[in-house]
Amino acid sequence: MLSNIIVITFWVLFFLAWLALCLVKYGKWARRRKNCTAEITARVVEIKERKAMRGGMLYKPVFEPLGTTDCLLIDSAFYTNLVRFEVGQTVELLVNPADPKEFLYKDNSLNKGIVADVICCCLPLLCILGYVLVKMNGK
Repeated sequence: MLSNIIVITFWVLFFLAWLALCLVKYGKWARRRKNCTAEITARVVEIKERKAMRGGMLYKPVFEPLGTTDCLLIDSAFYTNLVRFEVGQTVELLVNPADPKEFLYKDNSLNKGIVADVICCCLPLLCILGYVLVKMNGK
């Protein structure tokens, strides 16, 4: 009985830590949705590559807005293998007019970071639920 309480306490604390992280990440995405209001078309001018710790490759696109005289390059904030682009491809972006380095893809299916954040936040809850179901069926 005491071991069950310890395990459940561990998972609850783990879930609360993840929940706090999720709230911070949700705040980040909500701020981006609020701030990124300027719609631009950009061309992929470079794909930066980096080797992942597990041996795969990660990619980071660099965008150049079309139809502007500014020499502004918009660099994706992180490397990923979830979204791939080709050099020369055009992409619709929603950028923050005050800080063009902050952007979202207009096509929400390209905003894979949101999906990854939601899945990561659900994992502890699924583990807790699985543990409780296993214990209930074991009685």
